[in-house]
Amino acid sequence: MPQPPQPPNQPPSGGFGPPPPEPQEPPEPQERGQGGFGPPRRPPTPPTPPTTPPTAPQRPPSAPSTGHTPPQIWDTGALPSSPPPPPPGAPPGPDPSNPYTQNPYARQPEYGGPYTPPPGGPYGTPPPTGSGRAPKRKAVIIGAAVAVLLAAGGGVYAAMGGDGGGKNPAASPTTTTPSHPRTQGPTPEPTTGDGDSTGGRGSGESDPNDQRRAGEAKVLYRKPAPEVSKSNLEVPGFWAMKGYVVKTVENKIVAYKDEGGSKWTLSLPKAVCAAPSSTTDGKVMVAYEGHGKDSCNQLALIDLNKGVKLWDHPAPESGAMGGGYTNVGMAQSGNLVGMAWFGGSAVIKVSDGREVSPEKPSAGCSIDGYGGGKVLLRAYSCTNGTAKVQQLTSSGTIKWTYTVRKGFKVSNIFSSSPAVVALIDQDRRSGGILALSDKGKERSTLALGKQSYQPECGTDIFGTNMGNCEGVAVSADTFYLPTEMTQDHGMGSANEIHAFDLTTGKRKWAVKVAERLLLPLNMDGKNLIAYEKPSYATPGQIVRIGSNGGKPKTLLRLPQATQKAERDFYSATHTYRNGNFYIATNRITGTDTTAENLLMAFGR
Repeated sequence: MPQPPQPPNQPPSGGFGPPPPEPQEPPEPQERGQGGFGPPRRPPTPPTPPTTPPTAPQRPPSAPSTGHTPPQIWDTGALPSSPPPPPPGAPPGPDPSNPYTQNPYARQPEYGGPYTPPPGGPYGTPPPTGSGRAPKRKAVIIGAAVAVLLAAGGGVYAAMGGDGGGKNPAASPTTTTPSHPRTQGPTPEPTTGDGDSTGGRGSGESDPNDQRRAGEAKVLYRKPAPEVSKSNLEVPGFWAMKGYVVKTVENKIVAYKDEGGSKWTLSLPKAVCAAPSSTTDGKVMVAYEGHGKDSCNQLALIDLNKGVKLWDHPAPESGAMGGGYTNVGMAQSGNLVGMAWFGGSAVIKVSDGREVSPEKPSAGCSIDGYGGGKVLLRAYSCTNGTAKVQQLTSSGTIKWTYTVRKGFKVSNIFSSSPAVVALIDQDRRSGGILALSDKGKERSTLALGKQSYQPECGTDIFGTNMGNCEGVAVSADTFYLPTEMTQDHGMGSANEIHAFDLTTGKRKWAVKVAERLLLPLNMDGKNLIAYEKPSYATPGQIVRIGSNGGKPKTLLRLPQATQKAERDFYSATHTYRNGNFYIATNRITGTDTTAENLLMAFGR
């Protein structure tokens, strides 16, 4: 059924890096994703001319797509239970080892008849979204209409599709708009003291708390995005501390107090280009631009309590391809930071910035990336098709090594302790999710079946930033994963959160909210904290889900007055801490006339 025209005067949807074209949206209330969590979508389709009205600003072109649909793939007899291959064009059959493959929420043809793959990119055309910018955190689609039985471990791995992990080294065109007022000149110095020049609101805006309704959260502050040196600028780095949060913007690092106003501001010589998500005793190591084009090779340790720089060193010169330092990924745990870039990697001590030297991979192998948090994991792969996962000790030695089934490698590290990683094959057509014990033994493979899952992961062209996924949560015994968004026959978008037992790999329960999108955030003891995303007409809310599932309980209902701003984040990090909810942008587009927000905070 053809879509009605797009509402007037709305900016077009975008993508990560250069945003891809999307279908026009219906004017009726419909779920729409913003801030990297909006309706999760499939990998981008090949570039086509934008279909926005002449008055709408133009978007940069999308990155090239592979343009093919993953075939049906089965194991060829390694397991007795492996089913025979289905005839060409047939829908995927049920997985006899997984009772959840026939659940009512699995993708099915809408009106019966033979299954026909949707047009467009590897996983079809993205479903319509609401007005404004669309989700930009790259979705790792797992289990899209394909199931693969792997001989090693006897587990069920579902297909992982397209460029979900961002490993294909394809260049993405960018568009700059030097004449735009938001991209002229250097970044202004953020103010310090008891507030900014806008009183926490965009210029000329009223206080949203004046429109606050009964039961709604209070807007603690709302920081507009400052002018930046170029459009489509990544601004990595956001940390929630006790009573304040810290955000980076180019060469500035600013701490904002929960009660409003800035706590401190720190300037670096050049823009921050990479940062880990975790800290150590209130200290975090960041990378900023050094000498040479696109060279992210200067390191600094920042004390987030005091707002001071403790040391500043060049990144280690290592790696077979030298010190190009492009596409840098960082993961921090204890006194170590794992740093990977296109062509090299290093492990660095937080205390003094010196490099430590863990056991190096054998010839023909290279480090792919790191995952931080409670412990530091590293993944590497070799030209002969082998790959490994390793845990490093606090001194940088290897504690254990797990050998991945040949032909597969790690694409994402969802959690370091307990260790939960995503695998993908060399053709990027199949894979799955693997849980490891604290001794490096296989704990389980998650029984994903035919269901499509879609955590949100940041742009990662060369796969060096393995720990940058949102929309997943883990406890000691359970892993929480969001399903792919579906359209309910035009009545709205919805998904589910599935809880998987890490010991058995089986699904324990599923939770769904009618016509809303649910995204796991973090754990509160044994309970899951999730973000119920805003719809086209209503704001989002923070909910708590018990260890046995059940109806979500509302903890924080966000204001109607900021519903549009909540949806309009281009790409964002979402954090819930001590009753407060924060949305911090990961990218400033600077390419439209709509005021962008750097940071929003909500509380009771």
